[in-house]
Amino acid sequence: MATTQTTTTQADLSSSFAKAVWTQTSAIPGQRSWRRSLGITESVYYWEGACNGAADTVMHVHLRVTQLEDVGIYAPENVRRAWLSVKRRFPLIAAEVSEENDGLHFVVRERNITSLREEEVTFGTVLSFNDAERFVDENRNSPRPLSPRLLTRVYVLNQTDRPEDFHVVLPIVHCITDGCSTTTILRSFFQTLSTPFDPHPTSIEERLQMCCPLENWVFPDDVPLVKRRWKRAIGYALHVARRARLAGGHGLPGNFTRATATTPAKSRTQLISFPPDISAIILSNCRRHNITFNSAYHVFSQVAISRLLCRRYLRGEISEGEWEYRKRQPMLFIGLVNLRSHFDPDWFCNGGSGEIGLNFSFHQHVLPFMPLGAMANKKDELELINGAPRFQDLMSFGRFLLRCEWVKSRGEKLFRNPRFLEICIATHNSALETNKSKAANWRRSGERARSSAEALEPLPLENLGPVFTQRGSSLGNMDCMMPLDYPLPANHHLSPISSFPHPHRAGYPVCTVPDDVVTQCERPRLHVEYWQTHFRSRPGDVYLGALTTQKQLQYFTFYDENAFSEDLMKEFMGELKNATLWYLGQRQETARDVKCKL
Repeated sequence: MATTQTTTTQADLSSSFAKAVWTQTSAIPGQRSWRRSLGITESVYYWEGACNGAADTVMHVHLRVTQLEDVGIYAPENVRRAWLSVKRRFPLIAAEVSEENDGLHFVVRERNITSLREEEVTFGTVLSFNDAERFVDENRNSPRPLSPRLLTRVYVLNQTDRPEDFHVVLPIVHCITDGCSTTTILRSFFQTLSTPFDPHPTSIEERLQMCCPLENWVFPDDVPLVKRRWKRAIGYALHVARRARLAGGHGLPGNFTRATATTPAKSRTQLISFPPDISAIILSNCRRHNITFNSAYHVFSQVAISRLLCRRYLRGEISEGEWEYRKRQPMLFIGLVNLRSHFDPDWFCNGGSGEIGLNFSFHQHVLPFMPLGAMANKKDELELINGAPRFQDLMSFGRFLLRCEWVKSRGEKLFRNPRFLEICIATHNSALETNKSKAANWRRSGERARSSAEALEPLPLENLGPVFTQRGSSLGNMDCMMPLDYPLPANHHLSPISSFPHPHRAGYPVCTVPDDVVTQCERPRLHVEYWQTHFRSRPGDVYLGALTTQKQLQYFTFYDENAFSEDLMKEFMGELKNATLWYLGQRQETARDVKCKL
């Protein structure tokens, strides 16, 4: 038998962390129900999703059974069994959202956890991998497949040209999940698909109490009301001071009109990746020069946009007036930060790092003007490569390191601020009013606004208000969150049958496991061939992210093709890749170390 270890139970955690967050509204056996109000951050993304599903996540996972006799893994009865198990462990994904006079409320009904609703699990077939990709593309550009009554769906698609292959497509609303919790859902689903052993979860009440709004961690009820009000006030004051610096800005050239905000985005994705050996060199050079890849990728983006704009300016596609305006503008970015490690350490270490829920924040930061180097004054004397100045003429390697260190130090200064969490909540609160107003306008007059001839007139860059270059961040190494082979063996840190708790392993209490189950889990039956996150894009938006998986560094961007053409985004991603290779993609063992100290 697998050994067990005494640890804090989920019952202890739920009773001490989230008192009175969820209220039971029915105690009838089989018809029980619970409810709680959405937090500020959850409400931000609920109202954003009300605009044609903007920011909904669509996960695509291509899987292969390791032996043909295991094709029953994706048989309908096994899929339904596995999905019901996932809902028992993570009941928030079975919730509904109710819009009421006193605000938004999650409603969880026991019958929605113990049974499948119409259209919750859908089966189909695709002819090939490319056919599955087309299905994903159609899913995120068709009328929204989710609703306040159905926050998550699962599509299981059999691939006819390879009977051992199938695809899982998981659309899920952003108001109940982030990157960490989405991988938890998929990992639990694949684990249950690949083994009949299903450890019994704790009660629905205990599982729900682990899913409280992130604001409850920042302003807990056991803190006196006066102190909570003071913390909110100081957070708001600091947020207003930071927001005052957000003016002007510019980014990729796009097609923006008055109707952009109310026109459903045409969601598209571009991907580029580096081979394992080049990826290792890039990350090694980051460590060598004491910079983080997250700070470097912001600077790569600046350089890539600079080359793209220089090329257009030299071709006469950007007017002198617009060029001079862009030269003077800072570049505004929206970064993302996982807040889970800032919460209660016991909760975090006992599965909180992977618990279902929305536990991240976004922060707005200002970078200096786009790097132009000699291009600022000597455009006629520069050597051009593919119609744009060379990287070293726009930004030398030393200046590159200086700017990376500047980005890193500004981020660390914000994260070290003793009122960092209060600033985050104030930022969310400001976004809530904006998104709620957008949703109301979308529902009330979106079609009329889009049909107006005046609304289709292009807007000058300087009339767009604060223009954010992009949003996104580097997610780090995802292999520790998304294993590739299932079932997970007992010695894997995320395995449900492991004898030790782990911060990422949510929904599975430590338990005693029969020896035959331990033996069965030693042989992989299911392998992840490929996985990719997709977004339903926001109108007029660019999201640029980075991650490492299977030792390969990858850039991915989600964008609205109504505003940015496919050719433009391919050009941008190509410049981004070349900038990464030029600055950090070369071995530097014999080069002199260049480290920046501010």
